[in-house]
Amino acid sequence: MSKRFVSAALTPLVALALVPAPAMAREQSHEGAEMARQLEDPRNQQAVANAMGAMFGMMLNMKAAPLAKAMEAMGESDAARRIPRGATLGDLAGPEARQMPREIKRRVPGMMTAMASMTGMLDEMMPQLEAISEQMERDFRRLD
Repeated sequence: MSKRFVSAALTPLVALALVPAPAMAREQSHEGAEMARQLEDPRNQQAVANAMGAMFGMMLNMKAAPLAKAMEAMGESDAARRIPRGATLGDLAGPEARQMPREIKRRVPGMMTAMASMTGMLDEMMPQLEAISEQMERDFRRLD
């Protein structure tokens, strides 16, 4: 299995896992230590790994036709013709993709351990992240 394929598939999942991290850290009184403890807990790691592997497996089994319709709506006029009738996202991704749920389950615990080690950095960065969030809020309000 291509490492590039694995990285490409896992990167959005890790990003999704990190999105709530600043908010979670802000809400907890002992944010860094508690978050690290939760991320390093083997039971939590296994639960997240299983859920992410299952989610990816379900995505691979999704029919591709709705995706083709969405592509057509975005101006990709012959998308539906290029996708075989009844094809799933897994069919389109190729045989390597079928190994991804297992690969995700294998890699997620290590990724969570790495995220736990980054919680100290998040604590230090929190004032900067909050300032960025406030600036984005002001910018979006100006767009309205």
